[in-house]
Amino acid sequence: MLLAALLIPALARAQLMLPGALQASPSAAEKAAPNPGGGAPGQSKPAGLKPPSEETIFGQELSRDGFAGIIAFQRGAGKGLEITRLTIAGEEISHPGEQCQVEVVAGTPIQTRFAGRPNGVSRYEVEIETCPLSLDVLEGAVLVTRAPQTCDFRAADCRVDPAGLWGPPGNAFGPDQSKQLERERGRVDSVMLAKFHALLSSAGKDNEAIKQIASEQAGFSSEREVTCRNYLREDIHGFCALRITQARALALQTAFEDRAKARAKPPMAKRTPTSDFKLNSKANPKPEPGPAAQSKAKSE
Repeated sequence: MLLAALLIPALARAQLMLPGALQASPSAAEKAAPNPGGGAPGQSKPAGLKPPSEETIFGQELSRDGFAGIIAFQRGAGKGLEITRLTIAGEEISHPGEQCQVEVVAGTPIQTRFAGRPNGVSRYEVEIETCPLSLDVLEGAVLVTRAPQTCDFRAADCRVDPAGLWGPPGNAFGPDQSKQLERERGRVDSVMLAKFHALLSSAGKDNEAIKQIASEQAGFSSEREVTCRNYLREDIHGFCALRITQARALALQTAFEDRAKARAKPPMAKRTPTSDFKLNSKANPKPEPGPAAQSKAKSE
């Protein structure tokens, strides 16, 4: 565990570099991880987190990076998710640098397909012919991913990039909301670190697993920076960093639970080795009777 001991302090410092983040108090950290269970002896398992509800994104018009394009949702049949409006901003293919936008939804809502919760939050697949994408539901926001990132709508002469965090307008947060988000960031960052420590402890003496977990966590700060650097007024309110950190905490929790389930599975039953004894009487002749048995046979 020497590797883990060396990595944890540096990772902890890296994760606390949120815009305007608060230093977590010991009591907050203890509340985030009240019970032992599932981890190594002496380690704590943080309280369970619940994935954000789709209800938090209904009735809102969300924009990528808080200013570009619009996406809106409604509840579909069978508790599904429908996109009622989707406008994606981009650049003209023929004149790079010139702005354009594409209205993807025209009247009929776009249906989505629920793809489970592979990273702890609800994921939906959206089959747009020119631009298929995935979206993860966060609290009051969605994180859109696709590979490759850009889509070409040649009929509209527009190349768009829908990937990123779609949330409320970045200029819509007042001073009171910004302070509330700041307080929440300190708590969430503490919870995320507790989840990381629990997952790291669950790896035990598996050095390869420890290296992988630590490496992914070390890369999280830079990934969050890349995702949030263009969110409008992010340095003032930190909304994007907060939502991405919450998603990371849920992903760590899911990884911990998956590892615990794998450990709890009963081992494969070993097959009982077959005896070398053969039922064929020729292969296994009866033992010759002893002298006493032979004498008794003669007297008879």
